[in-house]
Amino acid sequence: MKQVAKKVTIGILISAFAVGSVGAFIAIFNMDGYINFLRAFSPIYISLIASIGANSAVKTIQEKKNV
Repeated sequence: MKQVAKKVTIGILISAFAVGSVGAFIAIFNMDGYINFLRAFSPIYISLIASIGANSAVKTIQEKKNV
């Protein structure tokens, strides 16, 4: 159960990328709507990415102090 939030966040980001990549090649996919969706939720997933990076940095610093 370690790093569940990290795995869920990365899964969400990968699935969003996959939907956009596949949708770019399908004519009936509303790419403009998808881009607007990504723009609307960008503060959320940018903060999720930042939290993963910050957590990794804190762990690295703590490991160096414990050595």
